[in-house]
Amino acid sequence: MNFRQLQTFVEIVSLGSFAAAAKKLNATQSTISARIQELEQDLGVTLFDRSQRKATVTAKGRELVGYAERALALQDDIRRHIGPSQELSGLVRVGVAELVAMTWLPRFAATLRERYPQVTLELDISLTSPLRSRLVSGDLDIAFIPGPAFDVGLITRSLGEVQFTWMAGKGFPLGERPMVASNFAELRILSLGENSVHFETVSSWLAESGSTQRPDLCNSMTVLAMLTAAGVGVSLLPPMCYASELASGELVIVPSSPKPPRMPFSVVYKARKMTALQSAIAELAAEVSTFDPTEPNA
Repeated sequence: MNFRQLQTFVEIVSLGSFAAAAKKLNATQSTISARIQELEQDLGVTLFDRSQRKATVTAKGRELVGYAERALALQDDIRRHIGPSQELSGLVRVGVAELVAMTWLPRFAATLRERYPQVTLELDISLTSPLRSRLVSGDLDIAFIPGPAFDVGLITRSLGEVQFTWMAGKGFPLGERPMVASNFAELRILSLGENSVHFETVSSWLAESGSTQRPDLCNSMTVLAMLTAAGVGVSLLPPMCYASELASGELVIVPSSPKPPRMPFSVVYKARKMTALQSAIAELAAEVSTFDPTEPNA
């Protein structure tokens, strides 16, 4: 029995098939099958029921999962604390919210390359809900996403918070007083898609206003800002990303009372799948994030 066999076993269980594990581990299916056969022979048990079309984990296989994950975590821990950091290597699949991609993701990628040159990134830019689902299913190793709470079994580390404000295009009639929720019932609202924390925040404002209107949806914050600047409607945008547009007057801040809530961001990964590589990436992301520090009791 060796760590490569245990890693192969855990990946098959996590991804659901020998083929998916072979793809992730950059190995042939015959190599993957051989490793499992050797592991089964060494332990003297059957780990997968191959009588059906899809190989399913046996009772003994399910029992092995916890032991195998702990053994792999210990191996990573030894490498991380005993060996030089430059030895960390492998492919890591990272889910990234668009706001992270628009701000400090380039710095993160450059710093990662400098510190861990043997690590390869596979970036997936999407909305919060799809990224969270892919993380839970095992299609992603780690994610940089917004949200105040996550699924049980996920480890989170704060990446800071971002203040959003209502914005409109040039010429929007600003009143003398901040707008309250009821004023938004008369406006056309633009929002990110329904699978986003952004949509949840926008929807809460509409609910407070008593409006039954449905926001116009767009899956890109960049396009959302362009539509807002063009006068199509008003939307929640982060001032930190649009300083030049605000300075030129293309976008204007629409004061509101109360202010929209600050949006927390976190680096998230599965507790049972934690590795030294994931831990190092989480630490690096927290280090390079340009988001505001999380406020106490926020």
